Amino acid sequence: MKKLLLLLATALLTACGTTTESQTNADNGQRPTMEQLGRMPLPVGTKLRTTESLIFGVGEGWLGRAVFELPNDATSSYNFFAEQLPRQGWTMIASVRGKKSLLVFTRAERAATIEIEDSGLFTGSLASMTVSPAGSAGGASAGAGVVVQPIGGAGARRP
Repeated sequence: MKKLLLLLATALLTACGTTTESQTNADNGQRPTMEQLGRMPLPVGTKLRTTESLIFGVGEGWLGRAVFELPNDATSSYNFFAEQLPRQGWTMIASVRGKKSLLVFTRAERAATIEIEDSGLFTGSLASMTVSPAGSAGGASAGAGVVVQPIGGAGARRP
């Protein structure tokens, strides 16, 4: 009887391990990668947080949100992006330095917003980079065609 229970427990654990492994492999095939970001300048040692990132497309045309662990503190990271993005043709249109710093850039028909804060660990910082189309020169706003409806349906009342 003990041998039967041991055999069943072993089979159950093996089956669970196999399922978890195959699910992990499937997830890894769909997670964002650093290669999708093209020539976007990033400090050496930057790590992409794949579970928090959502990236569509590849190379110069990618869009979405990428979350990074940066090797430098927030001030050094801010300085890096403020210096390096203009070298890649991006124009800074707004910036705010503080506990959470913000940089906003445009290039051609694209906009990039970078939010940086200290990670709270021994060193390093966290950055969230959002890249999207900036709109067209023809007068249509970036949100043209998007309908925003309040939570609770069309008849919801505002406080």
